Amino acid sequence: MKFIDTTTTDFINSERTKTIVSVSTIIIICVASIFIMSNLLNAEAMTVTTSVDESIKELVDTGDVEFEPDMSLDITESNPNDEYSVELISETSDDTISSDDSDNTEPLESSNSSVLPSSDVSGEETISETTTTESSEVPSETTSEVVTEVTSTPVPTSTPAPTSTPVPTATPTPEIVETAVIKLVYAKSELNVRSGPSTSSPVVKTLNPGDGIDVIAVTDNGWYKTYNNNYVLAELTTEVAPATPTPVPTSAPAPQATPTPVPAPAQTTTTVINGENMTLYGSCTITFYGPQPMGDGSYSTSTATGTTCTQGRTCAADWGVFPAGTVLYIENDPLGGDGYYTVEDRGPGVNGSHIDVYADDGESSNYSTTSRNVYVVN
Repeated sequence: MKFIDTTTTDFINSERTKTIVSVSTIIIICVASIFIMSNLLNAEAMTVTTSVDESIKELVDTGDVEFEPDMSLDITESNPNDEYSVELISETSDDTISSDDSDNTEPLESSNSSVLPSSDVSGEETISETTTTESSEVPSETTSEVVTEVTSTPVPTSTPAPTSTPVPTATPTPEIVETAVIKLVYAKSELNVRSGPSTSSPVVKTLNPGDGIDVIAVTDNGWYKTYNNNYVLAELTTEVAPATPTPVPTSAPAPQATPTPVPAPAQTTTTVINGENMTLYGSCTITFYGPQPMGDGSYSTSTATGTTCTQGRTCAADWGVFPAGTVLYIENDPLGGDGYYTVEDRGPGVNGSHIDVYADDGESSNYSTTSRNVYVVN
């Protein structure tokens, strides 16, 4: 913002007043000088005119000079103003010269009056010059006013230093604790088997109501860990085996005498195969399984007994029929091996006379369900 303080304004007004007074004084002096000069010139002109008139009268009275109509006087005086007055007189007509004193005075007065306008003109020129000078001084005053203007410079405000934003610390994921436990539970309804102990973990497969689940551990957040390292929600399982439906009794026919049946002998026949004593169990259903998929995209090859699945050695069975560690001989090995397998694994779908043989590509369609005679190696 531009402004002029009070002191500067008073100084400008004072200087302006002084200038106006000075110019006015100069104008008055000039006018007075012009007036005085004009009066002096008029007085000298009157004196010269009077002396010339007296000289002419004397010459006329004595008869020394005779005037002719075109006669002119050539009188030279040292004073330029007198010369000017005489020349004016010489230019008058002889009627004016031959007139009486009063008549002679009138043209001289008219000639004197012709001198005055020149003085007035010079006075006007002086006044105009003074006025011009005065007007030329006004811009200088205005300029001084402009110079005395003061501009205020805004004071820069300090910028506050940015505050650092605290980086949030990552919340540690609580570690899940597992407790070892071995038991068989059953699905109450359709049950998702997941790769981790959380409902956000991927689903591996879905069990039907009543399917058995071999459990090897329980977590502190309520999940069972299965033998193949998958998980099921504990609250959706039960340890009670599903009840089999009771058949509706039908009317029985009249009893007839039947012979008493003779019980079949137990299969305890010992057979020597490859120089080893073996006990024939009988025909079993043979299926195949492979590595189990995990939630992180990897595959598990761990068994329920803690060993690593190996093709040609590992099989899963119902531990109630073939306990863990039992060595079996499968006649005419479906994998083309020597036929010897060790029970190292189990599964909810492996029950009774069912042997699930491990193969590296067992989950593919390269193998189909079959049946073989199974021997227990003594």
